Amino acid sequence: MQGNKEARVDDYTDLCCHPAVRPIIWIKDVQGFSWLCDNDVNPSQDFRSQECWRCDEIAFPAGGR
Repeated sequence: MQGNKEARVDDYTDLCCHPAVRPIIWIKDVQGFSWLCDNDVNPSQDFRSQECWRCDEIAFPAGGR
C-alpha cells in the first residue's frame, strides 16, 4: 500500500460509468429561483420552455428557493 492519499482523476472513472454533462450554467431568475440551463440559453425567455431545470425541483440541494 502506498502512502500517497491524494485523489486522482482516474480513481472514480469506473464507478461513474456515465458521459460528462453538456455545458450548463446556473441562473437566478427575477423571482429568486435558481435554474440549471444549457450554456446557450436565452435569459430573456422562459427557462422552463428552454428545458432548464429549476434547482428546488430536482433531487439535490442546489441553492433553490
